[in-house]
Amino acid sequence: MEILKQNKMINIQKISKLVLLGFIVTGFWACNDNDPETFEVIGEVITSKRIIDGEEKFALSYYAYSNMKMDSAKVNLPGDSTLTLSEENAQKITYYYEPSDEDFSTTAPESDAYEFLVTNKDVEYSAIEDHVFTDVDIPTIDSVGVSTSIQTVYLEWNNNDDAENYVVLILNEDDETIFISYLISGSADSFTADENSGTWDNSLDTGSSYTVEVQAIIFEDDATNADYFYQIETKATASEEFTFDN
Repeated sequence: MEILKQNKMINIQKISKLVLLGFIVTGFWACNDNDPETFEVIGEVITSKRIIDGEEKFALSYYAYSNMKMDSAKVNLPGDSTLTLSEENAQKITYYYEPSDEDFSTTAPESDAYEFLVTNKDVEYSAIEDHVFTDVDIPTIDSVGVSTSIQTVYLEWNNNDDAENYVVLILNEDDETIFISYLISGSADSFTADENSGTWDNSLDTGSSYTVEVQAIIFEDDATNADYFYQIETKATASEEFTFDN
């Protein structure tokens, strides 16, 4: 078996709308040595949890990943309804649906099976995702501090000990993600966003307002080092506005 790495450079402006909310994802595809062009697809369902209108609410995100261009993608939902997914970019190796505020509910999702159907060169392929809901507490951001001279943002949060990892994002006033951290230890309760701790799309402007997000991540039980970006089960997001000014 040969591991083929398909670099999936997700536009960081859209990262908050995609898995890990804007990560640069590298896919790992195992295929037969004698047939390296075999089409493969992965379906992913993620529970998103956040505070909306003062309440904890839940919604599902859907993603289809492939090692080659997809012509279309959809997911069959429980109850015989179908949801059409949108292409992420011209490469068409990622299709997704990210929930709006109206999709969130105070009722946690039930564990269920989802069938993803995608087409490649007029041939339809399917992938089954057995989504199991595992709850994780939304972090509480305790403080946010900045240094304009060295372009850093420092924050602390309440670690509830149930997250496997964390991710920190910074969004501008247009809700565009301009910073995404590397994966942070689940035991962490503080983080400094600087030039070495993640990926930046733009620098911070003194006097401008931003939003920092802390996401607590739970992975599926069978996730491995080779595929854990495709095995996210739950993400719980806390957010805090701040002004980049000393």
